[in-house]
Amino acid sequence: MRAVTAFFICLYCVGFAGCKPSSLCPRGQFMLRTQCVLCHPTCSECVGHELFECTNCGVDEDGQGRFLHQGRCRTHCPRGLYPDRGHYVCLPCIANCELCTDGNICAKCREDYKLQNGVCQTASCDIGQVQDPDTGECIDCEMGCKTCSSDDPEICNSCVEGYFLFRHQCHRHCPQSTYEDLGSGVCLPCLTPCTDCKSNTRCLVCQPDYFLNGGECVKQCPQQTYSDSSGWCCQPCHSSCQTCHGPRSTDCELCRGGNHPLHGQCPLVNCPLGQYFDGKSGECHTCDASCKTCFGPQGLDCSSCFKGYFLDQGGSCVTQCPTSSYGNSATQLCEDCSPNCETCMDTSDYCISCSRGSYKRLLHQGHCWSNCPEGFFETAEGSCEACDGSCRTCDGIKSQCLSCADGHYLESGMCRRNCSMRTYPADDGTCRRCPAHCDVCSDNRTCFKCSFLYLMLNGVCKASCPMGYYEDMEEGRCGQCHPTCSSCSGPLADDCETCSTFSPKLYKGSCFKDCPISTYYETAAMECQECHQTCMSCSGPKPNQCIQCEKGLVLDPNTLLCGVTGDTDCPLGTYLHEDQFTCMGCHQHCYSCEGPGSDECQTCAVPNYLHNSTCVSECPAATYSTRQEADGEELGFCLTCDHVCSTCTGESPRDCLTCSPEYLRLLDACVTHCPTGFYKEGAHCQKCDQSCELCTGPGPESCRACAPPLLELQGTKLCVERCPHRFYEFNGICKQCHTSCRTCTDAFPQSCLTCDWGSTLKDNVCYPRCEEGRYFSEQETCEPCDSSCRHCTGPRPDQCLTCHTDSALHAVENRCSPCCQAGKMDTECCICDHRSALCVETPQPKSGHEQGKDLNMSSRALKHTSAALPIALLVALGLAVAVFALIKARAKKRLCWSQSYERLSGNASVNMPHGVPEPDSGDEVDVVYTSKAGSVYRRYSFIHEQDTDADQDVDESTCLSRS
Repeated sequence: MRAVTAFFICLYCVGFAGCKPSSLCPRGQFMLRTQCVLCHPTCSECVGHELFECTNCGVDEDGQGRFLHQGRCRTHCPRGLYPDRGHYVCLPCIANCELCTDGNICAKCREDYKLQNGVCQTASCDIGQVQDPDTGECIDCEMGCKTCSSDDPEICNSCVEGYFLFRHQCHRHCPQSTYEDLGSGVCLPCLTPCTDCKSNTRCLVCQPDYFLNGGECVKQCPQQTYSDSSGWCCQPCHSSCQTCHGPRSTDCELCRGGNHPLHGQCPLVNCPLGQYFDGKSGECHTCDASCKTCFGPQGLDCSSCFKGYFLDQGGSCVTQCPTSSYGNSATQLCEDCSPNCETCMDTSDYCISCSRGSYKRLLHQGHCWSNCPEGFFETAEGSCEACDGSCRTCDGIKSQCLSCADGHYLESGMCRRNCSMRTYPADDGTCRRCPAHCDVCSDNRTCFKCSFLYLMLNGVCKASCPMGYYEDMEEGRCGQCHPTCSSCSGPLADDCETCSTFSPKLYKGSCFKDCPISTYYETAAMECQECHQTCMSCSGPKPNQCIQCEKGLVLDPNTLLCGVTGDTDCPLGTYLHEDQFTCMGCHQHCYSCEGPGSDECQTCAVPNYLHNSTCVSECPAATYSTRQEADGEELGFCLTCDHVCSTCTGESPRDCLTCSPEYLRLLDACVTHCPTGFYKEGAHCQKCDQSCELCTGPGPESCRACAPPLLELQGTKLCVERCPHRFYEFNGICKQCHTSCRTCTDAFPQSCLTCDWGSTLKDNVCYPRCEEGRYFSEQETCEPCDSSCRHCTGPRPDQCLTCHTDSALHAVENRCSPCCQAGKMDTECCICDHRSALCVETPQPKSGHEQGKDLNMSSRALKHTSAALPIALLVALGLAVAVFALIKARAKKRLCWSQSYERLSGNASVNMPHGVPEPDSGDEVDVVYTSKAGSVYRRYSFIHEQDTDADQDVDESTCLSRS
């Protein structure tokens, strides 16, 4: 915080006491009782000293930009506004927008509005969506949800058709111990002690110690039933029993007719095996043939069966037990499978198939379930498949978790070890949404980090801080003010804005019981203000109404002013008035001065610098800032740069940052011309490629002269250490060999040193083994060249020797590339030169400056076209004469119009695999080729033919042309 200091602003003076106050105060001050008083430190301009009385904002003393809103200069604009960095004000976002970076595009909408293409529209989210309270966008609810909570989209309130709500989740199938209520679309719990059911009246499985009987769970099976050996349900007794106890249906407790059982069986009259006693006739009668023993004459009256047969619950002996039962080989009885089991194997509790009643059954691990057990889900085929390892339960697919294994938390249908931002791990094993406007939290009550522009106070995110707290935007929290402050702008003791009743007087942001020495209490401003520089203490209401003067000054008892006498100097920060007594205060920006104006400074304190008697925060162009120590204070000065610099960091011409006009930047210096090894690019000298001594631009393809000992590659602007194949050195230049040679001593076909694959060297001439358009392969056959080559050498078809029209041979690699076309951007082309059959790669695109230069050159060329028109007419007349002469020469066969052939000594060293086709008169190349007879010829373009010998092969050595 800085001190609030008052200054007199005079229009004219009549003696010292005759000052007339002006209504104009310097920037950063306001008029208070004819005095200019400093604004609050956050204000650039104001109408009062308070924090909320700003009229203009800017960059504060700490370099922090501040923006005006409702009379305050804020570091951040409130929600619904954005900072205009050009005018330092907070301007409104577009309609219904809460967060934005400019006035056109919204980042977050207000509640009940959604963001669409940067614009806020009335929120009308689709089914299965809800508005995100943090972003305002419509986000998807959890899978299956029709409606969900805006605080947490994973908390479902209702489900879409085909899903059922259970514990705020939507399930395709209700979990175990619940059933699907089609009317309400929710999963309802089975009635205790039922553990699996299809309705509140239809139980499928009971808790231990209970038995299933007719869809109900009973503690004890009713009369004429018994609990089966599996302990699942109540089974009917045998027809001979009044009551029974199991484990077989014939284990009677009381027989029909009131007889008591003997050894668990209803007693019979002593009839032979295979007979029964008929009580009416009093005689023994034969059992049915299927029975071993029986109670009556029919096949349904059996009491035991022969080996290989089983007694079913109807009293019949069968080879295979009926549905829902199995044959117990030990007891020879048909015993019931476990509930809902259609067929079972060996034991009652291992099912092979499930019953097909009115309720769906799922076979899993030998049991029939209404729903898959924990850790499994129902597939479309009606089987149970295991969930992912991290899922405790899942639905529909193995990775769509409903609950998670220990150490994992459910979020968006997936089990995670750590919850994502804006969620926390809840006790129920799910990731729950943090409270509104909170990014990081530990539960639904305690936040650790708030969303942008929200401030944390006691674990809760606030839109603004209450009295006694300040907004710490950097940390995103409400910080508590110093105890002496009633309100504050920061945490320190000197950050108070208003004071408490215990320390009511504000000075430099701190609160005191009484104003400190060298200050007085200004009632209107409600704060302590500094006395005039000449006063050691003062009484007010004006700063120069002194009680005691600074050392060396004397007090005028009439005016209460402190002045100088004799040789005494005015203190620092003041200057001597014309009355030669009064010391007047310097301008607020001056450290020392010779008058009241801002342009009458003698020295300035850093961060200000002295320039032309004015203190400035930044030194202007052509000057640089420097600092000097004086009496413990660091003073700042602006000194002039060297004349070659436009901006600089010191006085030397090597301290330039930018150069004056007509000078070019070279490293850390400014020069008039770029030296050798550099080229001009805009206002800078850039270093040439290391291969160039002189160049016109970047890269090795821009060389004008090569740096020794490098050699120039003829037909290109490339510099190389040594001449590559097909070139020979001559006076520092790599010149091109004849196309038939791989290495050579000069440009003639009789100067070859070595040949390409597919040619044979004899008497310094390379004799090709194949005709034109073919190459000698590694299999020693003549094969066609690649389509990109006109001629090739082998052993591969794409190793070109010459190229088609509008293409050229790459200077380094044996490949043909299309020539770059003017005005077209193509990185696959190469730069061709009409003086050479070689080309170089496309350089990097030119800068805008160079492109502009090329355009200017083109414009200048067009301007001179009209001047060249008479010359063009004369040239055309000369060409007509030349054409006439050429036609005459052709009639005498003294000039080859298209191609000429010169027979060379020797023959091809091998027999030719293929004949030579007729030469194409369109070929304008210089090559050596083999004729049908094996003779070797040099073919070249547009040359005057010499007289031929009579015995020469005229068909192949004279001018040829297509008729």
